Amino acid sequence: MNRRRQRNLPDGDEIVEKISEALEIPLGSIPGYTHIELESNRTATVDGCIGILEYGENSIKINTAKLVVHICGCDLTVISMQNGQAVVTGCITGIDFTS
Repeated sequence: MNRRRQRNLPDGDEIVEKISEALEIPLGSIPGYTHIELESNRTATVDGCIGILEYGENSIKINTAKLVVHICGCDLTVISMQNGQAVVTGCITGIDFTS
């Protein structure tokens, strides 16, 4: 059995979350974690993007290191995708997350 589990030590994600809280920095600014900003229901900026899984007028699925971010709406467009950041515009009606 893994020694970490035997001694009930926190896993890597828990450690990163505790450090983030202690330093008062957003978890999304740490590499490997997703940060999403919304501007009303018109623009979503997703940091930590590693690819687009689905692209359509009503649905865009973005792959990140730990999650798939599913943006639903109408007239959706990816206007920028560079340096691990995707910017989606349109009329956003919902955002779902899957691992």
